[in-house]
Amino acid sequence: MTPTRLYILLICLALFTAVPAQGAVPMPTEGNISINSDSMSQDTANEVFTATGHVTIRWQGMTLTADKATYDRKTRVLHATDNVLVVKGDETLRGDSIKLDMDTGRGELEKGVLTSATSNVTFIGDRITRINDNEVELTTTELTTCDLPDPSWKFGADHLKVNLLGYAVGRGVTFYIKEVPVLYLPWMAFPVVRERKTGLLFPRFGYSSSRGAQLDIPLYLVISPSQDLLLDLDTQTKRGVGTGVDYRYIWNRGSEGHFGGYLIYDLDKERWRGQASLSHKEIFSPTMNLRTEINLTSDRSFLGDFGEKSGDYNRQSNDTIVNALKTWQNYALSGYLRFAEDLYATDNSRTLQTLPEVSLAGVRQQVFSTPIYFDLDSSAANLYREVDPTGQRLNAFPRLTYVSGLPGYLNASAYAGLHVRGYVTQDNRSATTKETDGDLLPELGARASTSLSRVYDINGAALKKLRHEITPEVSYTYAPSHDQSRLPFYDYNDRLVGQNIFSASVTSFLGGKFQTGDTTTYRDISLVRLTQGYSVGGTRRDLLSMVDANRPWTDLTLESETWLHPQAKLTVDTRYNLYDNRFSSAAPGIELDDKQGNSAAVSYRMARNQVEYLEAKLATKYFNPWTLGYTTRYSFDRGNFLESVYSVEYRQKCWSVSLSIGDRPGGNFSFHFGFNLEGLMTSK
Repeated sequence: MTPTRLYILLICLALFTAVPAQGAVPMPTEGNISINSDSMSQDTANEVFTATGHVTIRWQGMTLTADKATYDRKTRVLHATDNVLVVKGDETLRGDSIKLDMDTGRGELEKGVLTSATSNVTFIGDRITRINDNEVELTTTELTTCDLPDPSWKFGADHLKVNLLGYAVGRGVTFYIKEVPVLYLPWMAFPVVRERKTGLLFPRFGYSSSRGAQLDIPLYLVISPSQDLLLDLDTQTKRGVGTGVDYRYIWNRGSEGHFGGYLIYDLDKERWRGQASLSHKEIFSPTMNLRTEINLTSDRSFLGDFGEKSGDYNRQSNDTIVNALKTWQNYALSGYLRFAEDLYATDNSRTLQTLPEVSLAGVRQQVFSTPIYFDLDSSAANLYREVDPTGQRLNAFPRLTYVSGLPGYLNASAYAGLHVRGYVTQDNRSATTKETDGDLLPELGARASTSLSRVYDINGAALKKLRHEITPEVSYTYAPSHDQSRLPFYDYNDRLVGQNIFSASVTSFLGGKFQTGDTTTYRDISLVRLTQGYSVGGTRRDLLSMVDANRPWTDLTLESETWLHPQAKLTVDTRYNLYDNRFSSAAPGIELDDKQGNSAAVSYRMARNQVEYLEAKLATKYFNPWTLGYTTRYSFDRGNFLESVYSVEYRQKCWSVSLSIGDRPGGNFSFHFGFNLEGLMTSK
């Protein structure tokens, strides 16, 4: 190249650096960095590009927009100013200006705001330093899960280190409600992801007339994706300081479990008291599993004193149960162990313990190619209690059933079975009970039913078709009566009643086809069953209504479920005594639920000469953002309320506060207060 041509080329290059390009001009792509803007100029000597107007920069999956940007090719440093927006993955940064090192990925944002889709938290800082894709440091910063620019609450910190996959750790932390500082902490860590993270949950405050003022501080620990642990420090001014543990786990094949415990030195009783529980389900295979429920307390009155925390204050029995099950196509083998503590009895000496019981059940199966079917229920149990007889019992009830009828018109069956019982008795104090004994009791029965149905065209606004089905059924059961007083008595399985009884029932079912626009749904409307029996001879046992065995007609039983509306259900379960012309038992109830947080339920329970009470529940979000709740039980036979609980919650998008007040007999009054910061802390 001649000197003249080289001179002309240098002049052209100089003119190129002095005159900016106009329009949407891209910078030549360098590696994986590209810059687009309305106009662009280049300082060739210093290798600096300047872009202005609708600047868009893309680099390693990051997109940066700003009004102006400069890029130094020598130092590979990008400096953007005015309306800066940086988006990379789930992370978004906004601010006045940013300086970004393209080699290390480190960036410094002035007067910035950081948000992440993996978190509900928004960070605001005078300076936000992006260390890498997951780590950020902020100075003179604030964080909140509320909407900006006027958050309901926020945390301010002198310095904050944030791991977007874990925690934000701050120094010099102040908690603000609106702009009012209410709490200062020299150090604090916050979880900043939606997934479960280890940390303190928000404390709960309360008061009880029996336990005094309460402060409950829970610590949540994530052990692994399939295990977590909740530790609880429970301070009660009248009873002492208790500690609680709640451990949950999930294993292979769907096996799972839960362990809970509570221990306190009771200042009132001047001794240690506590509770432990374990619930475990072990799935060995689709046909074999083990289920365990263990419930232990230090004394019989513990749940009455401290059970409100776990909801077990009115539990009648404390049971430990182990149940193992193995199934085949036609048979099921189970092992059952139960140790019970009757908390309503004076002591536990007469409570029957099953240690253990082994059962074999055979489902109905056809005998060769005949219309005869075989099924079996059997068990062998070791029964123990501190007083009265203890020993072993064998029960078996093999049965043959003949199935017949007219297909599509009549279903009929008849069966014959034999109750087989055998006993080995220890600690026998009865002169009539032998050390070994047994008994045989045959049972016969028959059943016949049919079904009548019709579909009606309604063509209403929503209800288009109505299906009505009526199923009448008659049955007969016979078992001879004979003296069984020589046998040991553990439960009512040892006193089988003789029967010679006819029963008749009719079931009415209503279902509808509903159409709203292009959507068609099928919904149950009502199910009503009426049952009546007549005893030719023998006896009957009905623990609920105290049947008079000398009267042949049984109580008339009505059971029904009626869906008055998709959001309203009426239930009735009553027994009417035809001789006394009064109800032996009644259990009507109505439930309302609009699936929008508003629900109400009222139920009445009465068993003649046994129990009579009314239960009501109400919850509503009608006064949004308030949620109100009320639950009560009133005993008519005692003439007072068994329990009343009032609750109220005020919820905003980023926080909520709740208060519950409980009142139980014996002057046991309590209230609990909780406060939640959405996205950071959740009350227990």
